[in-house]
Formats: sequence, C-alpha cells, structure tokens
Amino acid sequence: MAKEPSPGLYPLGIIAKAQGTLGGFLMEVDDPAAMMEMSDLLYLRYPDSQWVPYRVEEIRPHQARRRSVFFVRLEGITTRTEAEQLRGLEVKTDRFTESSPDPDNVTGYTVLRSDETRMGEVADLMDTPAYKILVVQSSDRIVLIPWMEQFVTEVDDGSRTIRTRNTADLEALE
Repeated sequence: MAKEPSPGLYPLGIIAKAQGTLGGFLMEVDDPAAMMEMSDLLYLRYPDSQWVPYRVEEIRPHQARRRSVFFVRLEGITTRTEAEQLRGLEVKTDRFTESSPDPDNVTGYTVLRSDETRMGEVADLMDTPAYKILVVQSSDRIVLIPWMEQFVTEVDDGSRTIRTRNTADLEALE
C-alpha cells in the first residue's frame, strides 16, 4: 500500500464532521488508545499543502455505534463554518505509539528516482533533530536524502520501494 511520507508523523484518523457551534468536530480513529497517548499537537493536511500543526484545546471520546469517534476542538478553529471546512482531512500526531507504523522499517527498500530508475537501497535511516535522513547505498557511493516531502514522494510497503524527486544535487555531492 502506497503512502505519502510525513516525517515523524503518525496517522490518527479522519475528520468526519463539524460538531457544535464553537469549532469542534468529530474524528474517526482506528486506534482509540493512540488518542489517549497523543501530544498536545495534531497535524492536519489541507489539499495542496504541507502538514499544519494545531494545539489541542479539548478531546474526549464520543458515543458512536461500532466506530471509534472522538470530539476534538483545536486552537484557532472557533466556528462551525471553519470546522466544516476540515471534513475529510487526515489527522496525524508527532507522538509514536505502539500501534503507529514503524518509521524505521525502510531499511532494504529500493530507492527510485523520479524517472523510475534505481538509485540504490536504503542502508540506514539516521535521526537528526529536524528530520530523518535516508542513507542510500548506490553502486558507487552513499547518498543522503532528507526524509522530506520535497525529496521523498511515496513509500510503497508492498513493493518495498521509495520514490524520490529533486535528488540530482544530492547525488552529485561528494
């Protein structure tokens, strides 16, 4: 299954609908336990934009049949109209939980350039204070690629591949 990279962010759920008049909304989640372990920030991705952090003002379980739903209010979202515009957006957290996908499981994945040619294989994933860095072993050198949307465009766990773009300058570094 292909997924877009979001360095250091882990999926929580999807915004289902606005709730109330003060900017609250209902969020469907796959793992209710993750909601109890999350940080004070949630990240939303608007169409054609990067992940935007919001501080959580309120979060509590909401009664729903056969679904895990939470009522959420975020700082800066103060009206029902603003909350209605969030419907369908994916929500992530920066806090790893036991149920989060392991971000370090890409060792051995094949790295492809934007033209679908093979660059190499992931030898390691380095942690830095800002983001992770893919250590890619090509045929004749090691290439370091920041795990950022401007470089990593897709991770496909099924085929164990990572698609990249804008890497020519990184490959030219010695």
